Amino acid sequence: MIIPLKDMSQKTIEDIQPPKPDFSMVPGVKITKQIKLKLKDIHVDDLGNTARYHGTDPAQVEVLQKSLANGWDTTEFLPCVRELPKGSAFKHEQAYGFNRGEAFENLYGEDFEFWFDVIECDDNALLDVRLVENEGLPKANNKEIDIKNTVMEKIAGGFLTKNEDEVADYVNRVCVFRTKQSKDNIVRLVKEAANINDKFVEYSEAKAKRWVKNYSNIKYEFGGKLVNNKHTFLCKQGSAYRTYHRMIRQYLKTNKKCQVVFHVGKPTPNMTCKDKRIATMEAWNEGIKNLESLGCDTSFMKVAGFLPQVVDVDQWHSLIKVA
Repeated sequence: MIIPLKDMSQKTIEDIQPPKPDFSMVPGVKITKQIKLKLKDIHVDDLGNTARYHGTDPAQVEVLQKSLANGWDTTEFLPCVRELPKGSAFKHEQAYGFNRGEAFENLYGEDFEFWFDVIECDDNALLDVRLVENEGLPKANNKEIDIKNTVMEKIAGGFLTKNEDEVADYVNRVCVFRTKQSKDNIVRLVKEAANINDKFVEYSEAKAKRWVKNYSNIKYEFGGKLVNNKHTFLCKQGSAYRTYHRMIRQYLKTNKKCQVVFHVGKPTPNMTCKDKRIATMEAWNEGIKNLESLGCDTSFMKVAGFLPQVVDVDQWHSLIKVA
């Protein structure tokens, strides 16, 4: 249903029946109610809207003005405000919908009255909400630099650790509709801006043995030797089937349990160390299922973990566990 903008203030929320935005992927966020407000009664800090690196977009505002001149489509989400603490100069601040707010004001002035969702969330969650809202709706999607800018603010505010895997997890969570290439570009931009250390250690068997000697809290003896009643095998990503064979052969000789310690190759722009570890575990588990489907007992074959490889990120005195 299309309602002329000037008539919106005369409508009840039951007349409009706006859809409710879903921010379930952002913890601690709740749409509490809808409220009618005049534009002049809302604090608008567009320069503080880091989901839009350059503030409102004049070209997008112009497009919205032409569209809104035809009326409000009730299938669209309402713009949104957040209540400010008592004693503030304003009772509400704009949470998102800055381009729409500017279009409203250009069309009808600051006395224009409209319906708004009221959101309840802290400053950290609001950064996420602004990204999710722009990503999920067919309006002016965030540019990659917009998202980079928000991630940098979250790092500066202590809301996000300066860690490639955590940054990638965050980008994947709030940018669900973006291509993998776009998300990888955003992570790269953040790494460059935040100077994230991604020094990476690759292992030979000799270097893995030095890690055990110099750092490990637990003694491992690679190559299948029996230590602590277990045989331990070192396995690089992509060599799982060879390791299955070695484990089975050793178990048939001694009837003792076997465990594997993995390490992976250097990360690429398209695959982080975490991605490689997850892929290694998926390949290993698939192989175990294949053996079990043939009637093989695999209960003696266990994964001990992954060697630490990312400097200043991985804990260096123990293996890395990956579910």
